[in-house]
Amino acid sequence: MTKSEASSTYNWIVGFAAGFGGLLFGYEIGVIGQVLAMISFQIQFNLIKLDSLETQSTADLESWITSTFLFGCIIGAAIFSVVCDRLGRKKSIIISGILFAIGGLVQCTVSTLGPFLVGRVISGLAIGMLLWSSQCTLPRLLQLPLVVPSHDYFGIFIATAINSIIIKAVDDLNFTQWRLALGMQIVPSLLLVLLVSFIPESPRWLAEKGLHEQAVQVISKLRGLDVNHREVVAEMKEIQDGVDFDKNLGDSTWGEMFRGSIGKRTIIAIVNQSLQQLTGINVILYYSKDIFNAMGFASADTKIAFPLANAFINFIATFPGMWAVDRFGRKTLLFWGALGMAIGHAGVFTFFQLSKSNQPLAWGAIISVYIFLISFATTWGPVVWSYQAEIFPLRVRSKGTGIGTMTNWIWNTIIAYAFPQVFSALNKGPSVYWIFFSFCAIMFVWSWTMIKETKGLTLEEIGEVFGEEKRDSETGTAKN
Repeated sequence: MTKSEASSTYNWIVGFAAGFGGLLFGYEIGVIGQVLAMISFQIQFNLIKLDSLETQSTADLESWITSTFLFGCIIGAAIFSVVCDRLGRKKSIIISGILFAIGGLVQCTVSTLGPFLVGRVISGLAIGMLLWSSQCTLPRLLQLPLVVPSHDYFGIFIATAINSIIIKAVDDLNFTQWRLALGMQIVPSLLLVLLVSFIPESPRWLAEKGLHEQAVQVISKLRGLDVNHREVVAEMKEIQDGVDFDKNLGDSTWGEMFRGSIGKRTIIAIVNQSLQQLTGINVILYYSKDIFNAMGFASADTKIAFPLANAFINFIATFPGMWAVDRFGRKTLLFWGALGMAIGHAGVFTFFQLSKSNQPLAWGAIISVYIFLISFATTWGPVVWSYQAEIFPLRVRSKGTGIGTMTNWIWNTIIAYAFPQVFSALNKGPSVYWIFFSFCAIMFVWSWTMIKETKGLTLEEIGEVFGEEKRDSETGTAKN
């Protein structure tokens, strides 16, 4: 292998490891939806009666099982936002991977609900920490396809595919079924720990800590060049200049995140992330078995066929969105995406209602679900995250994206907890889709009236779009 080939292979390993946070997050989402549908799991945690396999009132238990993981994500991100910079990116990711493995081990070995929920929280802590630390892992050195929102959906698809094999291979009443499904989470987390063990610390973090020589060595290895090569020297100078630049800007304050032009952007990030969750996307991912069962489909379809199709469509549809965002613009995609999702929810309600007297019409509801998924995955899925990152000046970007991300997880947790109980209160009828339809209608209006187009704009031009005075490029500071 030549030096350049070795460097290329090394870069792919680094990029793969950096994107693993989203993949594990997606894997966890994909796992729990099908595990909740496993009869052996339902028996283990008293979701159905053992003697008759008759379903009991499970809304509260399902709420806790799903939402405790997301609660852990919030706590993990909050903790690591403080300690990540002290530990460094590499140690942060390794600790996260180990914690995720511990959480998975606890979940697949315990037999009572309390310890199981503790395992869910531990896994959530790991993902919150991992996603937070991965946001700042080697951003200047890598622009790889894995480091995008699609790896969340890829993780969901992989988990769904593996679970489908387990469901087919292991008897429904065998407790090994659900334990194996949850235990498989340990494999990718240990793979992450192994991969990260072979990569260096972020050169930017090393530069921030004054470890200049170590940073140069990392760049040299990544580029496959000598430490004295002009490209290595130039890149180190660029990193050091960036570090010095950030220090000269000073730290942003939480107060300024809600004042003036920056405050407008913070509100937009909060509303965008809130509305993204209020589309109902994670309801379909977490509770698909309840939804499809209510439509009258066979158990085999609700456990395997439909979840697998959901995950595949959600993953594949992300790629057109990544292509279209710079071709058609952010505002356009969000606008038409909201309309597409509204049509999907209206279709689900209509065909769901009609299927009560003519069950085959439920296939219209399934097609409508796919219309919703495609509309989401090509627009509000990826675009909200990229838009959030680009509207904030560098000096406040970390806080701005942090506020948006925490908003997303808080709503995710609320909806994951509330949906089973709302769905049960509505007698598992289609009325719940009018709630999501209403939010999509709000998104339609919001996108047209409040979203500012940022396609092809510099940070300075984006600042002007949001009503700032003319700014120094990338600082967020007004010119004299």
